[in-house]
Amino acid sequence: MNNILYCSTGTMVGRDNGWNYRLFTERGGEIEADGFELMMVKPYYERLRELVSAIEKCGLYFGSIHAEKDIGIYLAGQNPGDTEEGFRLFALNCNVGSAIGASKLVLHLWSGRVSDTRLSSNISCLDRLFEIAGENSLELLIENVPSVESDAFSNLCRVSASRPDAGFVYDVRFGAFHAQNEEIVSSGWLENGRIRHLHISDYTGPSGDFSSLRPILHPGQGIAGLEKLLPEIFSVYHSTVTLESPDIHPEGFDASVINRDMDFIRKYSASR
Repeated sequence: MNNILYCSTGTMVGRDNGWNYRLFTERGGEIEADGFELMMVKPYYERLRELVSAIEKCGLYFGSIHAEKDIGIYLAGQNPGDTEEGFRLFALNCNVGSAIGASKLVLHLWSGRVSDTRLSSNISCLDRLFEIAGENSLELLIENVPSVESDAFSNLCRVSASRPDAGFVYDVRFGAFHAQNEEIVSSGWLENGRIRHLHISDYTGPSGDFSSLRPILHPGQGIAGLEKLLPEIFSVYHSTVTLESPDIHPEGFDASVINRDMDFIRKYSASR
């Protein structure tokens, strides 16, 4: 069974080219992918109707949506009204995901400077988050986000204990950040369906260094050891995979670089 390979819009659009979503709606056909993952960012909130309309008209398939990353900060509930704002923004993201035909939604349950320091508060939001996602026919998946108080995989285990039905996203760059790739692969979560989506990019290192999370490297350029790791993953995992390594320039993006990265993943993800 072959894996389904998506390309994140974050590989094509970012701060350097003004978050111009028309770059991927008009040029996305240059990317050799089975579909795309919409990376939601704050600038899109002011033009959601335009964004959805452009995606609907472009003819590209968007199988997943990555919720805007600051939602987890609000869900931590540091200030009065934060949690409700987090729910409001999450619902907006789910509405967009539903409108563009996505089936999976990626969430950073904890995020930013607050990270996992208030994880109990974030976890207390799960039932409502799953309810909102379900209302929009989206499968909510929690990602192994870098953590400051504990570690990402331990936090996913806490989520799992609270919501045994929860599914997860495994980001190999974040796995390398916590030096947890071997632990996650050996956990059985890839085989038993707990991990239902993958994010692929590379990491500069060293482990635990937040300043090394940027720049995001192309597959094979960092310390994640993807040439060894990906065959191990794809020997047991058969589902959706998203490339997240960007090639963003003020004038747009280089499709040949992104396609080279897609080929890197495809080399290891073919039926096994």
